[in-house]
Amino acid sequence: MAYGKTANEGTKDSGLEQVLIWLREDLVGELEAINQYQAHIDKIDNEEVRELLEHIRDDEKEHVAEITHLLARIDMIQREKFAEDHTMAPEQRVVNEGAKEVDEKVATIGNMFGQK
Repeated sequence: MAYGKTANEGTKDSGLEQVLIWLREDLVGELEAINQYQAHIDKIDNEEVRELLEHIRDDEKEHVAEITHLLARIDMIQREKFAEDHTMAPEQRVVNEGAKEVDEKVATIGNMFGQK
């Protein structure tokens, strides 16, 4: 099915390909929302408003993670792509297959910079 509008637009079409399209559209919306909240946060001096917007921005980040995990569960090709890390050579990765404990496998700001 081509990305975008379908011949059945406006009718209930919940086939798997259509669900994947909707999830990807939702993911785009969440990412745009994060950028918009961040742009506003960067321009606002009022601490109370900034904190509220930061909270909302972080909620949007949680939504990105949830949608991403859902995509990985129902789209096998996407799951394989998520498993591949092409951003750096394996020997340069902070988190690698050889990590012994689960905590060592989870990328955090701390372990990316040599701290737990």
